[in-house]
Amino acid sequence: MSTKEEKPTLAGVQIKTRKRNIAVALDPGSFAEAVVTIFEDQKDGDDLEKNLLAGVKVLEATALDFSRYGDTLFEVLFAGGRLAAGGNVVEEGKKLDTNVLAAEPKKEAMVPYIKVFQTLLRKRPFLIRPLENTLIKLLKSLDFYDELGRDKIAIATGRCFAMKLGVQPDRVLQSMLNDRMVAKGLILQYATTFFQDYLATESIDDLVSLLRKARLDTHLLDLFPPQKRTLADLDEHFKGAGLERLVEYNRKKQEEVHLQELKVALAESITADPPLPVSESIRIVHDAKKEWQLPDTEVIKVVWTVLVEAIPTVGKNTQQIKGAILKQVKAYEKLLNAFCGSARVEASLIVHLQVCCYEDSKLLKLFTDIVRMLYDNDILAEDTILWWAKKGSHPKGRNVFLRDMEPFLKWLEEAEEDEDEE
Repeated sequence: MSTKEEKPTLAGVQIKTRKRNIAVALDPGSFAEAVVTIFEDQKDGDDLEKNLLAGVKVLEATALDFSRYGDTLFEVLFAGGRLAAGGNVVEEGKKLDTNVLAAEPKKEAMVPYIKVFQTLLRKRPFLIRPLENTLIKLLKSLDFYDELGRDKIAIATGRCFAMKLGVQPDRVLQSMLNDRMVAKGLILQYATTFFQDYLATESIDDLVSLLRKARLDTHLLDLFPPQKRTLADLDEHFKGAGLERLVEYNRKKQEEVHLQELKVALAESITADPPLPVSESIRIVHDAKKEWQLPDTEVIKVVWTVLVEAIPTVGKNTQQIKGAILKQVKAYEKLLNAFCGSARVEASLIVHLQVCCYEDSKLLKLFTDIVRMLYDNDILAEDTILWWAKKGSHPKGRNVFLRDMEPFLKWLEEAEEDEDEE
């Protein structure tokens, strides 16, 4: 008979049994029913906001696992129950009658629900991610809802941003760039309602900031179906929706893009070896101005900036830079005069010149000399220069430049008086 040999033990050491990790199965259905029951039990009268806040108070006192079922929580509050693939509400289980998609498609009707979200997020900021997930899920399922349903989703999303819940624009709004739904026109409807709701309480600057964070500020046209993706279509649609401020913003944004394209093309013509004829540079500017409907007041700024930036200044002293600018002005006098044909454009040029000289230390002491060059070459008129001195100057470096310009301004005024006497 054999006996089992005992293994040696270390005196004073207690052997502990390793505990197993017990995995608890996910049960979003039970969580959803618990949430529905809590809100239904707190109903007392017709005051929706009071009932919802009473429900939240009870909800926060429970031991429900919000970190595990955050998505389910917001699905119940948005749709009355858990959402299946495609945005449909799961059939089994109790449903919450008072939910976002059951409300009227109005800002006022959505605010009580957004206040509920605010209350939940105040103590549990980790729920921001589940809220974002639910907004994305609804946005990606727009084609499963009717027009009213899509408007409700858009308004609720707009309120989430307007009431500053902490939702990240790039996570949620980037989902709008969905080719399938864009082609159907669903994204345009959603975006239009979203913009209308947001601008009802926030400024156009706030909306622009939001779009910039979502990386959509240069993609407004991409929200339109391919067959209607022109600036004229964008203007007509958003003006018809009462979004003139958005139209103006987009027009300025497009203008900035085209002005930059013009700047690159003009710079290439001037810095080519050898430089292209001045007539070719004039044609480039003229064609761009006509094609993109660019204002003369902005075009002249681009022309001047390109001419100055084409001058090498490294290792040059003030007098050498002054001589190089004079040479450039004389060489491209026809280009400057071609697009500086009114007092308004001249005013734009001299103010732009002032800002450029203030911001570039190498040009700081040359402002008066450059103005004199432009005057001598009939690019700036004396009336424009005197207007600038009296009321048109930019705050940047105003006092310094006015002091430097004083002798020249005095000479202009005396010349004007002599002409009047004659």
